[in-house]
Amino acid sequence: MNGIFKSAFCVLFSWLFFLPLYLYGQNNAPRVVLHFHPILNGNPAEDGIISGKISGDSMAILTLRFYLGNFVFYKNGKETGQDNSGYHLLDMEDENSLSIVLKPSNGVNFDAIRFTLGTDSLTNVSGVIGGDLDPTKGMYWAWNSGYINLKIEGYAAKCPTRNHQFQFHIGGYMPPFKTVQMIELTGLKQLEIVVDMELSVFFENVDLGEAHNIMSPSEAAVQLAKLMPKTFRIHGE
Repeated sequence: MNGIFKSAFCVLFSWLFFLPLYLYGQNNAPRVVLHFHPILNGNPAEDGIISGKISGDSMAILTLRFYLGNFVFYKNGKETGQDNSGYHLLDMEDENSLSIVLKPSNGVNFDAIRFTLGTDSLTNVSGVIGGDLDPTKGMYWAWNSGYINLKIEGYAAKCPTRNHQFQFHIGGYMPPFKTVQMIELTGLKQLEIVVDMELSVFFENVDLGEAHNIMSPSEAAVQLAKLMPKTFRIHGE
């Protein structure tokens, strides 16, 4: 009994001694923070709305929501680690959601990050998921259509619709209407990175007089999705 007691005591002592050290190491592991700033011709959001002009026509973006995930870190073109936190729902109306904390699996040796705008096919067919992927977040159509990867709504003088409104709900995970896009940030030197999303790059390539209401997977949705990677850039570049 004494031997058993001593063994149990040693195990308990080791657990009590090393657990705090383990948790300390986990909580203080190097982190990378990405701050995303949606802008329109340099104008930031105010009270959850971005206003500006595109080709001389006034417009306002009232809703901007999108999924980012699958963060992979690179150094000199070689993969050095991944983040396993899953997908993040960014919402212009929720400033806190526009900052993402990442934990590279092999430390913070990197000069580039690649990630996806939108969700992959496996996620779309995995049934009900919680967290940012919860269907109650308003970014899920149905099992056969999947998640809305990007939602942009607002109004523009050029739109011929009632109240000049436009709505782009961009999604689709099955060929030929896959809309998930790869984003790459390069030349990174800091652990805290500010990323501008210059939405004029998107709207300057969209004829709002013709395309102003896309609400399901389609070839038009694919073409709009392909414009989005060009909006991401490191602040100041």
